[in-house]
Amino acid sequence: MWGIVSPGAFRLDRRWWTYAALYLLIALGIWLRVDQVFTYNPMDHIWSDPQRHWEQGTETLRRDPMTLTDPVMYQVYVGVLAKLTLGEPLLVAFFTALLACLTPWIWYRFARELLPRRLQATAVWAALSLLPSWITIYSYFMQETLLLPLLGAALYASWRCRRKQTLASFLLMVVLWTLAGLTRGIAIPLAAVVTSWLWLSQSQKVAKAGYSLLLLGLLMGPLAYRSYAAMHMVSPHGIGQLVALYLRSGKREIHVHYSREGAQWNYWFGSPSTGEKPLAPLSDWTTSREGPVHARIRIESGSEDWTRALARYPWTLERYLTLTGENLIYLFFGTSWPDNNRERWLESVNHQSRWLWAPLTLLLVLGTAVYWRRLQSARLFAVLIATWILVQGLLPIAVNEGRYRKPAEGLLLTQAVLLAGVLRRRARRDSEAEDLTLPAEAGATTVAARSEPVAVAVPEADTQREKDNAAV
Repeated sequence: MWGIVSPGAFRLDRRWWTYAALYLLIALGIWLRVDQVFTYNPMDHIWSDPQRHWEQGTETLRRDPMTLTDPVMYQVYVGVLAKLTLGEPLLVAFFTALLACLTPWIWYRFARELLPRRLQATAVWAALSLLPSWITIYSYFMQETLLLPLLGAALYASWRCRRKQTLASFLLMVVLWTLAGLTRGIAIPLAAVVTSWLWLSQSQKVAKAGYSLLLLGLLMGPLAYRSYAAMHMVSPHGIGQLVALYLRSGKREIHVHYSREGAQWNYWFGSPSTGEKPLAPLSDWTTSREGPVHARIRIESGSEDWTRALARYPWTLERYLTLTGENLIYLFFGTSWPDNNRERWLESVNHQSRWLWAPLTLLLVLGTAVYWRRLQSARLFAVLIATWILVQGLLPIAVNEGRYRKPAEGLLLTQAVLLAGVLRRRARRDSEAEDLTLPAEAGATTVAARSEPVAVAVPEADTQREKDNAAV
């Protein structure tokens, strides 16, 4: 009986069971996402930052300074969501759960472009479907709920552009990266790396540059005028001076007093990172920040008052090392706020999973360096991860929080699957090379003694991308 069944049948059966297990995990992830959103509805958490985002989206004609401080894309999303649902919690949960379930699938479409095998891409889909921090955040109105799918879409469009190399695919990539950048600023340096890399490596440079600049002008020009009309500053991505002053001051809170033509606004802000002990229970370490920093900003003066406020805290090597060290700790070990309510089991798992990311990042950086030559077409993705580490971790752009880690969690898990595939292919090649090596003494005799033909199984090329039935 065993002689009748070919070895290929066992390989097919093992492959079928692997796919079945992965799709079962994906189904479990979908159920967890739907249950999380309907059980802990975003409409039940209208306070602090979620309240700010909800009000900025629903009160569309607001011109207050805080509305102009935040990027506009998430406000547009919330406004559309509110219009479609009229704020009905059941409808809000429906559309939010739909977005939560689509997010891992969008990243799967990217993984199909990046990874050589469909099975690997499906593994990425399963891992991201079950990632706790990518589930719990959808119970809150936070920018990451829109950034994650937009980032996945931009990555998909980028590797699709790398494959197709057409003008249309390049412009689609530019549009999606622009939308991601208008949601959270961290997407901007990632976009700069990807679009520059592909532009330099492809043809039609003049056409792609010209039409891209035209598109950016159409998208960013009105927003630049909007910021100038309201804040006397050209800043289409939002007014970032508040965050810059807060970081550079080294203070625990920031108090800002705005004035414009007799109107006044007072805001105070403190990062949730400054109130936690990210290394607990291993250590009671916490931030060295103390006290508030104050700024009085006359909107009519544009950036002048911001420049004077920032000049009070010049950069020194000691200040940079201290603040950057804290930033790295909070980025890799800080809990993700507001989705860290440890009375809810999934948010508790999310809180504990923060210990995973620092060692995983270190292992992947080392693995990428060792197998750099084997990555070939995936080197751009490795450079993208390095860009995120540099910008979010080492550049002084903001006081880091655990939730700023969420975009990189998807990047890191995808890179882990990519490197696992590289290791598997190397192990297979080493095994095949060993099987084909014959002992020197008996090699000639053994070959000569065989009179019947020998069937040789040719392994399927791992580097051959499996295509979907429908062309994309």
